[in-house]
Amino acid sequence: MESRKDMNAQVFQLAGCMWRCWYCFVPYNLLAADSSVSGWFTPDEMIEMYLSVSNRPSIIDLSGGSPDLSPEWILWIMEALERAGQSLEVYLWSDDNLSTEYLFEMLTPQQIRLMSEYRNYGRVCCFKGFDKESFAFNTNAAAEDFDRQFQIMRRLLKETSFDLYGYVTLTTNTDDNLKGEMANFVDRLQALSRNLPLRVVPLEIRAFTPTKARMTVDRERALAIQQDAISMWNQELASRYSTEELGKPIYEIELR
Repeated sequence: MESRKDMNAQVFQLAGCMWRCWYCFVPYNLLAADSSVSGWFTPDEMIEMYLSVSNRPSIIDLSGGSPDLSPEWILWIMEALERAGQSLEVYLWSDDNLSTEYLFEMLTPQQIRLMSEYRNYGRVCCFKGFDKESFAFNTNAAAEDFDRQFQIMRRLLKETSFDLYGYVTLTTNTDDNLKGEMANFVDRLQALSRNLPLRVVPLEIRAFTPTKARMTVDRERALAIQQDAISMWNQELASRYSTEELGKPIYEIELR
């Protein structure tokens, strides 16, 4: 696929999530698995809807919510694309908020292998903060779940051959020891794979329609602190990688 700065995608969303990130682009009522604001569709029906669109994008993004609450969904979409003769024409992308291990618990090794062998598939894993405090602040979840993200990412790296990428949200309600915490975070990423930070993209959080009603004094402050945090992130990468490595396209970075 030709490299572009801007891309369009057809997004299908799983209407459920176990977290409530304050900056989520999805209204909370659409994350509660509420059938009054969502619907049941088979994978074939979703692909039929996609194919019915004129000038459709060449990317399908399986998002949420949390797609991994139903890990078979991704496999079933792969199979539906193959049945429709579109597996080589469409790039399939799925989001993963690193909150469950259902992929390994609910699918068989053979099913995971089939997903790994699917040619046009990428998976982006989102780290919700760079330390326990920022994680809890961002997700409203237990701080201990921050460590679990690394455990899940390790399994994805070791037990699959998925084409993996990452996001990180750098919002936090305190700038105490920002440099030290960022260094620790990058250390932990590199402990999983030396080049993993080069495949992780910091996401800038902004106030927009769904988030405006959720804003508080601390969250407004977090929008400002993230600018310092991204500077620390860039400094860490500059100190660990060569100019050549930093200039490589993200998809050329080797993880395994």
